[in-house]
Amino acid sequence: MPSKAEIIKTQCREVAATGRTNMMDWKAAFEIAVELGYHELADFIFMDTRGYSKLILTGEIDDVE
Repeated sequence: MPSKAEIIKTQCREVAATGRTNMMDWKAAFEIAVELGYHELADFIFMDTRGYSKLILTGEIDDVE
């Protein structure tokens, strides 16, 4: 079973693959995540925009529960 961090990374890649937004536009990425049913990613963006920015810039994600 993948970790929550891996689920978020996968969902993030899938949102990026839509080509519908610049991923640094966290509001648009959040809306697309909600639309696609990616609740883990949407929650992560909403609760930790700084962590989301780090994910986009480095591909790394701090521990998430």
